Amino acid sequence: MNKRIDAPHVRFYDWLLTSPAYLSLGCPARAVLIELTRLYKGNNNGQLGLSVRRASERCNVARGTAQRAFVELQERGFIELVTKGAFSRKSPHASEWRLTFNTCNVTGQLPSKAFMRWGREKQNAVSKYPVAVSNQSQRAA
Repeated sequence: MNKRIDAPHVRFYDWLLTSPAYLSLGCPARAVLIELTRLYKGNNNGQLGLSVRRASERCNVARGTAQRAFVELQERGFIELVTKGAFSRKSPHASEWRLTFNTCNVTGQLPSKAFMRWGREKQNAVSKYPVAVSNQSQRAA
């Protein structure tokens, strides 16, 4: 049996996969998150270069769908934009991202895990158990 212990792999912990933010993601956003995580080599968080075009190719989705996936991942707190991409003739480069569940190797910022706080505002504003309205109060109105 020839198993390499250090073989390249992508690891998602159960606490991430069971978070409300992750469970709320659509399939394209989950696929883009996997592709971004595939680019992470342990020392390049904050330099994960992935353009919308490349993400759409790798995830087999339309460019507009890939763009919405990036927005969804940012809104939920899974990724943060470090460097905006630009495709001019002099210096074409893809946007560079950081995964919020790993330390940023560019700034040294510790993992914020912002996605773990996603949805808490909504939970506090709207009760999980709606209040029943009686028929009598509806008639009085």
